[in-house]
Amino acid sequence: MNFLKTLIVTLAFIIGMNSFADINPGIMQRDPGKVECNDEIKRCTYIVQNLTAKELVAKLNANVFPGSILSPSEGFIVVEQLKKISFYINDEAVRAKFISLIPLLDVFEDFVPSSLVQLTTEIYALSESASTEVQAKLTSTENNPANDIADWAVTAMAGGASAMGIKIGTNLLSSILGSNKIKEESSKVSTVTQLIPNLAGINYSQSTMLYVSPAGSGVVKEQEAGLNIGGSVSISSSDSDLVLIKDYSLRYGVVDPSSTAGNERVNILSINNPQLYLVKGTSSILLSTVTTEEKNNTKMSFLSFGKNKDKLQNQILIVTRAESISFKALVADLKKIKTLELHREFSAEDKAKFPNNEVTMEEVFNHVKPYSFFTVSGDRVLGFVLDKNDARISNFAKNIEISVKTGSMFNKGNLNQKIILSVENLMLSGLKFENLSTKELSQAKVNIKLNLKVFNQNIAVSKTLFYNPETNKFIE
Repeated sequence: MNFLKTLIVTLAFIIGMNSFADINPGIMQRDPGKVECNDEIKRCTYIVQNLTAKELVAKLNANVFPGSILSPSEGFIVVEQLKKISFYINDEAVRAKFISLIPLLDVFEDFVPSSLVQLTTEIYALSESASTEVQAKLTSTENNPANDIADWAVTAMAGGASAMGIKIGTNLLSSILGSNKIKEESSKVSTVTQLIPNLAGINYSQSTMLYVSPAGSGVVKEQEAGLNIGGSVSISSSDSDLVLIKDYSLRYGVVDPSSTAGNERVNILSINNPQLYLVKGTSSILLSTVTTEEKNNTKMSFLSFGKNKDKLQNQILIVTRAESISFKALVADLKKIKTLELHREFSAEDKAKFPNNEVTMEEVFNHVKPYSFFTVSGDRVLGFVLDKNDARISNFAKNIEISVKTGSMFNKGNLNQKIILSVENLMLSGLKFENLSTKELSQAKVNIKLNLKVFNQNIAVSKTLFYNPETNKFIE
């Protein structure tokens, strides 16, 4: 979610600039400034309007002096400040060309946004029993007749690892991991979602450096624990559902809870694939053992495995999947989320068109419209809006006390929201629910209890929304 929120803020700013530019074309780009020259002291200055001084000088050098360096006898070009350059070129013709290029180069960059690849890496910790169960389900021709052995090159260090790689449908994999036995003896350690421009490199690292001094060696060794992912992405020109990851590499170092400060502390799993092909709707997985001896460890984190429900989780399952996304689709998706999070208002024209007949607040509350969708980044978004056809001059400004809960009296749910919003806001933007827990998302049905009450009045309506996490839809 943090990843998604950061992306939303950044692209919302881009969207805002584009929207403003549509209203007033070119307003963001300044007109080029004027070059001031003093031939007596042989110095010209220019205040850069749309780039930085360093960027403009690089462009000018590439156009006027390609492949060569201006010698002191020929003149000088200096970046004086962030937005100011000074220069003088003794050759009058070259100097004139240099000056004439400045207004042509001091402009915004022309570009077309690239399509993106959403690369998802999930890491699970499993007990030996769960690992055996997963292997049996993955290799069963009855359950998965179309599975395919994944082309992994696996190397293991400091502890060793045996591994099996396989490609499987993402929905089938979710079903396998969601089975009761496997769910009880496994835990998701980490999910990494990256949006990478087509043909760009993958450069992800979340790691910690540990320092180890084996007993009697007198030498301090560095060991890196954590996750590193590398490679580059490419979308097929003939099939946008097919993504190639070139020179894919994943290095995962796990802290061994049984080790002492004087011994090896990190078990490292390193996998490489020069050409990893990923198709939308399928996952490439690697199931590997990581040797640990500690039987009483109760701690589990991104860097170490532990015991969950008295089951030692000392094996890892790495899931990799990719999906191509157009930049246009991403922007449309983010605009949709932005709209849901804004406190929007009816325009004067909207209000003038409101019908004259009255609608009771009970009727307004009974026209709740729940919504649910996945963003292109894979985040689940749930919420509701009120029907804006019920908007009237007499009700749109009323404030509503809203309570949203899941669970029961004996089993408290994760969702517990309380907020006051206007009818106007609920009709135009609605309310986006907070995230459901992993436990709730594993249920066949989630009951979301919704209470709406007019502020400082006794008019209230309670209703229960029934949500199916498997289909990501509300049940009518």
